[in-house]
Amino acid sequence: MTTYDARERLAHLAQSDLRADLLYPDLHGAPPLIGQLQPVERKLIGFSLGIGVLLLIALLVLNHVFPAT
Repeated sequence: MTTYDARERLAHLAQSDLRADLLYPDLHGAPPLIGQLQPVERKLIGFSLGIGVLLLIALLVLNHVFPAT
């Protein structure tokens, strides 16, 4: 009965360490920094969204000028 309790405790410890590694892989147990973007990251996101919108508009115009038949 004692070995089963030790195994159960060991499994619980292994599970809790695995859970911490999966939740916070790079920060070693610290809470994740969600929502804090660097200014460069904001510019890259805005630039990417702007290019996407411009390309979508260009495709809509091309489809209007040269409709697929």
